Amino acid sequence: MTSQEFVNQLKKDIQAFPKIRIKHPFLKAVCNGTATMDQIRAWAIQDYQFSRRGAAHRHDALLGLQRSRDRSETLGVVEEETRGLDTGSAGHNELAIRFANAIGLTKDQLENAELRPSTAAHLYYVELIIHTLPWFVVMSIQIGAEGTFGPAAAAIGNGLLKNYNMKPDDVRFFTVHTEADEDHSSLAQDIAVRYLHSPHLQELTRKHTFRRMELLYDIWSIDGSRQVSWMN
Repeated sequence: MTSQEFVNQLKKDIQAFPKIRIKHPFLKAVCNGTATMDQIRAWAIQDYQFSRRGAAHRHDALLGLQRSRDRSETLGVVEEETRGLDTGSAGHNELAIRFANAIGLTKDQLENAELRPSTAAHLYYVELIIHTLPWFVVMSIQIGAEGTFGPAAAAIGNGLLKNYNMKPDDVRFFTVHTEADEDHSSLAQDIAVRYLHSPHLQELTRKHTFRRMELLYDIWSIDGSRQVSWMN
């Protein structure tokens, strides 16, 4: 199939994939107000660990870019996440800390947290693919990563506002992702269409897209007993 046909089919399959964060029990618990603040804090600590490393990962990915257009577009994403240039907001990491402070966490608790196995697995996986896969495959995988976070972020942000008496500024991390990740996903799709012409590259991207989605989903499952309690 053509690269455009591949991207179109991949997007459909992503939405049908069972481990997509918009379907996660934790998200549903926040939306209906049954998640406890302890559960939200535990989730926020683990989710933050990738947020604070995301720009560094993209900087590493930039090293493989040859075309000036590709470097310019991807550098824009890095700058948005670190300084909030495109959306006129603070950087994503700063906004994540602001949210954490609003739910009673300190920066020290975020920075010195013990990684849960699922969190560590995702971080190690991202490091691995950056150094072993073609850069355009790494970027295309974002269709299933950042490309699926926007709707989940919007739902969580709305749930926090509705059920936990939070202020709009406290949940800006989620509303910014709703806006920015749509652009980031569009860039990933453009790169995929530009480079994924062979069946081998398409299958490689598909395989790692769904593996990364599984890992991202598992980070949100704080532990089995809590996941069951959220679903009841």
